[in-house]
Amino acid sequence: MTRGTTTGRSLEQFRKLSALHLTYLKYIGLWAEFDSNSSRFLRYLYHVYNKFILAVILVFMVTLFADICLSFDDLSIVTDDGCIFAGIVVVFFKVMIFQTRREQIVRLLHETIDGCNRLCKFPIGDEGEIVDKYLLISRVTFYGFSTLAFFLVISLLFVVPVEDGELPIRARYPFNTTVYPWHGIGFFVEACTVSVGLTAIIGIDSLLTNLCNLFLVQLEILNTHFKNCGNDRQHDATPNGIDKRDNSGTTSRNVCYEVSLTFEANCGKDNYVPDAIRRGDFSVRFGRSIRNHQRLLAVICDFNKIFSAGMFVQIVSSTSMICLTGFQAVLVIGQNSNILKFMVYLMAALSQLFYFCWIGNEVLYQSALLTQNQWLSKWDEELSAKTGRLLILSLIFSKKAVKLKAGVFFALSMETYTSILKGSYSFFALLSTMHLEDDQ
Repeated sequence: MTRGTTTGRSLEQFRKLSALHLTYLKYIGLWAEFDSNSSRFLRYLYHVYNKFILAVILVFMVTLFADICLSFDDLSIVTDDGCIFAGIVVVFFKVMIFQTRREQIVRLLHETIDGCNRLCKFPIGDEGEIVDKYLLISRVTFYGFSTLAFFLVISLLFVVPVEDGELPIRARYPFNTTVYPWHGIGFFVEACTVSVGLTAIIGIDSLLTNLCNLFLVQLEILNTHFKNCGNDRQHDATPNGIDKRDNSGTTSRNVCYEVSLTFEANCGKDNYVPDAIRRGDFSVRFGRSIRNHQRLLAVICDFNKIFSAGMFVQIVSSTSMICLTGFQAVLVIGQNSNILKFMVYLMAALSQLFYFCWIGNEVLYQSALLTQNQWLSKWDEELSAKTGRLLILSLIFSKKAVKLKAGVFFALSMETYTSILKGSYSFFALLSTMHLEDDQ
């Protein structure tokens, strides 16, 4: 199997994995539109299904918030409800982003995969390994978080000990949930919200991490390309298995409705001719890498515009979840089932936030390497006014670090993760002190 074909198949697997994540949202009713090729009746039914699921989640949020307000003088109840409430707020906020910005998300996904495809048109040998590495990371995290979500659903709904007639999650309903049929209705609201919410967050976060992993793929390939602009192996490389013609005429199906993407996503005509670049000198190849870098910067900027608010809510809620869950875990020492619930919940909160911060840290690191690899591109062997201008231009673009933002206050990084843990511990210490004073 040729090198180009292998890389193309790996990118196709990325596409299929992203389509699977959107399928999750589609079949739990949280993708705003159904298949455009379906009948009007089916699209109407899906619209009703979508609104019904959103209404159930809202009902659960209101009843949970009501219980927090009415039990505000009981710290153990407030922190118990607060753990769940913080988690469901994140889910609902991210779901609304996907509901209202569906077309921008689809376009971003097209452009990201198309950017990887364009970079791999000019292989020098390392692209396949880079794509396979991040594809493996995406798969492992997807299946790992799916398994964790499954155990969290079980622990929240079925493992928690409850007295006869009580619901597994505390909430205040406008009816008596200890008698039939109101108990069944209350349990349905909680079971539906927990299962749908966790499935939604798996699909949403997996798609986001897929996009971020594709950013890392492009950054690593760009680093390799910049470093080897003066290397003859790039000049002589032939992209076996990759069509030499520009794919600008190829159209992609709309994943918004069919939850599918074609590998040759259309992103407009490029401003270079592939065959000319293969025969070109250092400045031609270096200029191509600069254009690819600019394209990636624009895509990451779009990513931040769409998802930075959601990431900010994630950080705030994760800080609350880690603190409150840790506090509850200390309170229920000796109750094995409750310990299991809060330990799984704490593990989910920590691992979810850690992975986002790790990816953001890797993006920062790989973008910082661009300056070094541009300097090591053997530009001194091709000295000319044009080479100098290109080098200065590329260094200007690379000077500003690429960041995955969480609102206007945070950038996703390990430093941010450490700060969140410190803040959570401080809040936890305050709650523990208040609890001890109440006992006394």
